[in-house]
Amino acid sequence: MTDYFALLNQPQQPWLDEQSLTSAYHAKALLIHPDTTARANDSHAFATLNEAYQTLQDPKRRLHHLLSLHGHAPEAARQTIPGELADLFSTMISLIQKTDAVLESARSATNALTRSLQKPALLEIDLQIAAQLLRLSKLYDGTIEELKARNSAWIADAGQEIDRLTQLYFRFAYLGRWISQVEERRVELSLC
Repeated sequence: MTDYFALLNQPQQPWLDEQSLTSAYHAKALLIHPDTTARANDSHAFATLNEAYQTLQDPKRRLHHLLSLHGHAPEAARQTIPGELADLFSTMISLIQKTDAVLESARSATNALTRSLQKPALLEIDLQIAAQLLRLSKLYDGTIEELKARNSAWIADAGQEIDRLTQLYFRFAYLGRWISQVEERRVELSLC
């Protein structure tokens, strides 16, 4: 496994300085970009560099890579909903199912009158989605702040932080998935 932290001259830690990461990426990219050099293996090296940058930019992917490097890759089969998100799980399932039903109803409207009768339901579900997106965004931002706070503990004793970082990884996974699903449905609602 390629150590993306080493590839981009970054410390192996949960939180990275975004400017330092971007600067390191740009400096290396200039050296190995296929358009600026004629070496045969530069395409592969550049693809690996891009993958490293994309991984380290994303907190969830960065945590997965960091934990994997330390022999503790989070396993999807053992994934559990973090306790602090358990109540939100049923809320999100309900919202997504309700939104899908409203969208299906709106799509099946065949004339102007039927479509106009769908508007209140579309507006109501859009308000619910907006409220949940705000809630999810706050939780995501809080998870980012917790990740920053765990950084010094990781530096002091990485072994003691494995379980906590694994839980943060799963929190990022659930929140990211829910945000994506809800935003996708919000776009679909805007098209109705």
